[in-house]
Amino acid sequence: MEIVLLRLDRIGDFVLGTPAYRALRQAYPNDRISVIVSSEVALLAKACPYFNEVYIYDALWLKPGAKPLPRWKSALQLIKFLRKLPIDLILNFRYQSRLDALVTGLSGAKRRVGFEMGWPSWFLTDKVPQPTHDTHQVDRNLLVLQNMDVPLQERRLEMWVDERDKKTAQNHLPTQELLPGIARIAIHVGAAMPSKRWPAENYAALIHELHAATQADILILGGEQDQDFAHDVVDGLKCPVVNLVGKLDLKQMAALVQHCKVFVGCDSGATHVASAMNVPVLCLFSAANESAVWRPWGPKVKVVTRHPDCSPCKAYECTRTDGYFCMSEIKVEEVVEEVKRLMEEAH
Repeated sequence: MEIVLLRLDRIGDFVLGTPAYRALRQAYPNDRISVIVSSEVALLAKACPYFNEVYIYDALWLKPGAKPLPRWKSALQLIKFLRKLPIDLILNFRYQSRLDALVTGLSGAKRRVGFEMGWPSWFLTDKVPQPTHDTHQVDRNLLVLQNMDVPLQERRLEMWVDERDKKTAQNHLPTQELLPGIARIAIHVGAAMPSKRWPAENYAALIHELHAATQADILILGGEQDQDFAHDVVDGLKCPVVNLVGKLDLKQMAALVQHCKVFVGCDSGATHVASAMNVPVLCLFSAANESAVWRPWGPKVKVVTRHPDCSPCKAYECTRTDGYFCMSEIKVEEVVEEVKRLMEEAH
């Protein structure tokens, strides 16, 4: 049987779906399972052992600011591609856009499973009821499989790194950072949008305070797109740090943080990757999203957030005009104490 998963969203969405991919493979051990992902997720998808093939497609209807005509053209292009494949079963884990349901329904697959999205869902063979507002994303993914009576074994996340990832990560560390017995703290300064990012001056103060309190090695992480922001963070620091922003891909980062005492990050794909590595994670969570739905998943996760009246705003940038910004309300002193607590619990 040919099975295709539509997983067109972002890194965090993909990581939070790993329990579902595992359960699907356990239910169909001998069948061919392919996945269609965005280009930013391709590296992780290709490392996943549950897929036989990975297709890459960047859906324009998921891009902020995309105009209606290109969005519809993008959906039509994917429909045409899917209809050329001999698909027996297609599943779509997204529940936010009607175009997702339409693409799934018109894919030409014999069985078409997706969330109920109004009239576009007419073309689905299996309609999954919309999740309740407080259902976590891990369980939202599993709702699709439960609708198919696929048994669930466990809900832990997974991430896959190999020896090359580990070696590359180590090669980016100064020699003294490889000495045993020295605690490491990873601080990821990246965020997908300004509304989810902690201020640069807060990161700088946090690094000073943590180094003074713990004497740990501080590793600064982030993607290439975070380099300018990271410069604002490290410029003027009086304590030593290892700035790895833009130098590691996600798998290499995962291999590195596996050996850290604590990972500190905002609501970002990298933070979900760290939680999948079973590292103690402190997430500074913006009120732009629902923490009950999108918080990192795992037994070693601590979330610090605020709940203003405007939450969840879903905004790219904070639109308030009264000077309030939810991320600025997360104080450095609070974060320092939470990191120290996580380090103590890790002993």
